[in-house]
Amino acid sequence: MSAFLEIKDLHAWYGESHVLHGVNFRVDEGEVVTLLGRNGAGRTSTLRAIMGLTGSRKGSIRVLGAETIGLPTHRIARLGIGYCPEERGIFASLSAHENLLLPPTLKPGGMALEQIHAMFPNLRERAASQGTRLSGGEQQML
Repeated sequence: MSAFLEIKDLHAWYGESHVLHGVNFRVDEGEVVTLLGRNGAGRTSTLRAIMGLTGSRKGSIRVLGAETIGLPTHRIARLGIGYCPEERGIFASLSAHENLLLPPTLKPGGMALEQIHAMFPNLRERAASQGTRLSGGEQQML
């Protein structure tokens, strides 16, 4: 079976802090894996490093054979890797629609509202719902 994801000697830093020290693992196509460990063991840092969301990285991260060290996050995502953090990052007092309108105000070039609704039809249906009234999954979509 071929590797979907292969990590070799992965090191990552947040500023001066060296947070990952030589991580190695492989995930074959169709395989389901779980990262286990106590608080501070590096589970989240490993996922963030795979997506290019840490300060700097070295080692090798291959997705379907393509090296991703040095690629921007959006290019890594196009290879089929995604990261959905547990924290929701929504404004609970605003409606789903109002939350969706905020990012383009802060940073131009994001997805259009129509594109978001095509990907997540539930958000169109729940547009008037307050952030705290959405399910956990809907909050993550938002």
